[in-house]
Order: sequence, then structure tokens, then C-alpha cells
Amino acid sequence: MLKKNMIILENNLYLKMGLVKILESDYNIYSDIDLSKNLYDLMKHYKPDIIVINDLSKNNLKHVKRIRSEYPNTYVVILTSIILEDEIHEALLAGVSGYVLYNIKSKELRKAIDLISEGEYYFNSSTMTIFIKSYLKLFDSKEIISHLFTKREYVILLMLAEGKNIQEISQTLNISEKSINININKIYNKLSVKTRIQAIDKAVKNRWIPYNLAISNLYVNYNKKRTLL
Repeated sequence: MLKKNMIILENNLYLKMGLVKILESDYNIYSDIDLSKNLYDLMKHYKPDIIVINDLSKNNLKHVKRIRSEYPNTYVVILTSIILEDEIHEALLAGVSGYVLYNIKSKELRKAIDLISEGEYYFNSSTMTIFIKSYLKLFDSKEIISHLFTKREYVILLMLAEGKNIQEISQTLNISEKSINININKIYNKLSVKTRIQAIDKAVKNRWIPYNLAISNLYVNYNKKRTLL
């Protein structure tokens, strides 16, 4: 099996060495690269499947958008010590496939990178909590959404768009599967639809949920049960 290619854009030498040690058995890693060179020249030269970026500055956000536009089979991971609520929404819309915290364990890091390399998304429990909160802000800012749905219904609709099944939604929100089914039926009735696909299609067309959220599954690793709503 051929190894996939990875570029690590990280200035911290010790952190970079740690990443290489953990991932080098499964990936061709290019970390000792001249960061002063044009990023797109590096893309052409190394043809990466994954790029690991150590922060999401406005400049990097611009690069992410261009990379995902011009190289749709190259996935971007953000390596960070802290995740900002205002940042995560922009990052998802730009095309970021996951956040990895500096203190992630080796086994979980390999799992995260493997998922992302296959076109999936990776967010741990704390990241997903921030993600949901950021979309609740969207809920509060759009009168039409709050007029149609309760906050619980809206988050369940988002999770349906992410590809979550009833059991996963129940575990994530710490709500019974019976309650989830009741809320889903309410959503369908409000949208005058009969299936998940119809509900998502209508929500996307009306811009109640982002298009890119509905075309890929988000991988969520919840280590603790918690009630979010």
C-alpha cells in the first residue's frame, strides 16, 4: 500500500519532530521545508494528500480556501493549543477538515489523520461543543430559523446533515432516542417533508444550514456525556 504525502507547516522544531515520529510509518512526511517559499510551489512539488498548519491566521485561512478550491483531494488540518468559537465557523466554511490539539494522544492523532486522509472530518468532544455553540449563534442571528425551529430541533437538523444516526445524536446530546425521534418528526412536519434527504435539501436551499456541512460526515469523538441543550 502506497503511503500518502503530508506537508507539516510548523515552526516549533520539537513539536514537528514529535509529529513526524508518530506518523512517519504511515505517511511520507515533508516537514523540513523552506517556509519562505511559495506555498503553491510546495503543493506542486510534494503533491500532498494532507497539510498540517499550526494556526489559522487570516492569511492561512485565505490559503486554505485556495487549496481546497484548486486541490480538492488535499485536506487541511489545524494544529493548535486553543480553539476559538469565532474561528471554527469560518474554518469549516473555508474547507478545514479538522482540529488537532497539541496535547492529543498518539493513538488518537493517528486515528484523526487517517480519518481526514480518507475525506472524513475530525473534531474531538471539546471542539464539537464549540462547533454547536457557533451554530447556535447563527440560530439566534436569523429570525426565520428561530421562528421555525427550537434550538434543540435546529441542532438535531445540523447533526442529521452531518450524517449522524439516531443513536449517535442521542449519545452526543445526552437525550433519549425516543426524544430524538419525536424532534425529527417535528422537523419533518415543519418542513413538510418525509425523509432526512428532503429535510436537508430544503434546509440547504433556504440557507438554514451551510452546504458544505451537508456533503460530508463529521467524525466526533465524545469522551464524556453531556447535555448541550
